[in-house]
Amino acid sequence: MKLNMTLLSTWTDTTLPIGWTNGSFNDCWGYVDSTGKEYAILGSTAGTHIFNISNPASPVLVSFQAGRESSDKAVHRDFKTYKNYLYAVCDEGNSSLQIFDLKYLPDSTHKVYDSKSICKTAHDIFIDNHRLYFCGLKDNQDNPITFRVASLTNPENPTIISDLSNPPFGYVHDVNVRKDTAFLSCGSDGLFIYDYTNPTSPKLIQSITNYPEQGYNHSSWVSEDGKTLVFADETHGKGLKVYDISNMNNITLKSIFRSNLLNDPLQGSIPHNPFIVDNDKVFVSYYHDGVQCFDISNTAAPFQAGYYDTHIQNIDYSGYGPGCWGVYPYLPSKVIIATDILNGMFILDGSQLLGVNNHLTAEPNVLIFPNPTNDMLVINSLDANTNELSITLFNDIGKSILSLPSYKSGNPINVSKFSPGIYFLKVKGQNSFYSKKIIITN
Repeated sequence: MKLNMTLLSTWTDTTLPIGWTNGSFNDCWGYVDSTGKEYAILGSTAGTHIFNISNPASPVLVSFQAGRESSDKAVHRDFKTYKNYLYAVCDEGNSSLQIFDLKYLPDSTHKVYDSKSICKTAHDIFIDNHRLYFCGLKDNQDNPITFRVASLTNPENPTIISDLSNPPFGYVHDVNVRKDTAFLSCGSDGLFIYDYTNPTSPKLIQSITNYPEQGYNHSSWVSEDGKTLVFADETHGKGLKVYDISNMNNITLKSIFRSNLLNDPLQGSIPHNPFIVDNDKVFVSYYHDGVQCFDISNTAAPFQAGYYDTHIQNIDYSGYGPGCWGVYPYLPSKVIIATDILNGMFILDGSQLLGVNNHLTAEPNVLIFPNPTNDMLVINSLDANTNELSITLFNDIGKSILSLPSYKSGNPINVSKFSPGIYFLKVKGQNSFYSKKIIITN
């Protein structure tokens, strides 16, 4: 299943330990060196894998760095880059903060720091304004520390600046920081916004603790212009929320959006990590529904602009995967990096979504019936200006089995020759698209 994203290559390693997540892989990140070469950074139960993806159709593993905890326990790793350094943490076992110097890539990677003095384990890290922020941290004595910030004045030797004292929540799961403003996702407690202009005396400036479709507040991202916040509740059936934060004294919920590729009547899909690109696109690692992209140029009416299902084995929304864990959509080439818990790394072409002059529009007014069907399928355009459509029908493994580039609205399509099962119909108008699951019966 795919829409406006094309698979360029994949990589996996079936010899790695399998964790309780029923897979070996977790988060990913990207990096561009001083010569413009692009790299994918992939986390696994064993450690950190670094690939040269300058030729995205043929990724080359150029470095593997074992985690201090390298076993089936290590199911959460997180990465961020700063200058020519890669910072890596793990949330399980006898772990540490690791720092790798990437300036000699693609020839070699050098580990320059591996210590528990600042953190033994952490769930997530973020870097902003020469500072390294830690979420869900435990120190070298296994004491839990809700939120910590360290200085990167010396990138190879971070030093602690402060720990958040007496916060109105017990745990920080993830954080996004933009220009010293930290957006803390705190699970069932909600989302809290702090001013870290003075990192030794941070100030709580806003919170979102009671909102529609509230679940486990997992992670957030802020647009580059600082006007829009999107956050995900990692809970079955809960959509992503879009907030206008242009006035911090009056933040406003604009919309809730979601993926439902399996056409589940209970809409039980689970979002994981959102990332905003160019202020108007949100890429989401969406567990069962793979990599998702939504257009939020109209924050009151987001729509699904593209997707690539990394785990077509999923037939329902039970559990938390396996499925897509991480996505990185910020490489200059418009190549997208994604990780699937079981299936490994996916390199995708995102140029249809991230092109400079690409303007997507929401689905046209179309009526598709009957669905389910056992013989004929009719597609009616309700838009007087769009009588001719492009129709493509895909089977459940993403193969095109029917293509009608000049379909006239209202003409019946005979689908009786296709085996009973689940199919996916893509309808394109002149400047818009629509996709829907189709069920063909006996």
